[in-house]
Amino acid sequence: RKGNGSYMNTAIGSLSGKSLVVASVATLGAVISFQMFRRLPAALGQAVNMSTSSSKTGVSFCFVTAPNKEVANKLADALVNQKLAACVNVIPGIQSTYLWEGKVERDEELLMMIKTRSSLTSQVAKFVEKNHGYDVPEVICTEVTDGLPAYLKWVAESTKDP
Repeated sequence: RKGNGSYMNTAIGSLSGKSLVVASVATLGAVISFQMFRRLPAALGQAVNMSTSSSKTGVSFCFVTAPNKEVANKLADALVNQKLAACVNVIPGIQSTYLWEGKVERDEELLMMIKTRSSLTSQVAKFVEKNHGYDVPEVICTEVTDGLPAYLKWVAESTKDP
């Protein structure tokens, strides 16, 4: 609100010297606490990262899109049953926009996040290509460089040797 600042002048003027010092210290403490807590998640993340290897883990995840839940579940079940994947998350509600045969297409799809051994990604890709309904299914894999050691071990134990 526009004005001559008389409210602020009155509020500050009513503080005694001791109250002004206490208010200043409290404000400074709040600012310092905010700065510390703002950085806390990053510091905790560094502590977690130090507990695991920052080199290759032998675990990868692959992204695959599917046109519907039936296709996604069929692929997921087969990948897990054949021990090509330890776990497959099926995430509904994504929209893909892409160029196909010179025309912009837009489809509602599901995203599959497949966790597997890095040594199995080419087998996962071949399996998806053979069993997926798309002419060119999306299969994009990347290696996990860090993670909870117990989970990474579980992925390795839940999948077959290549």
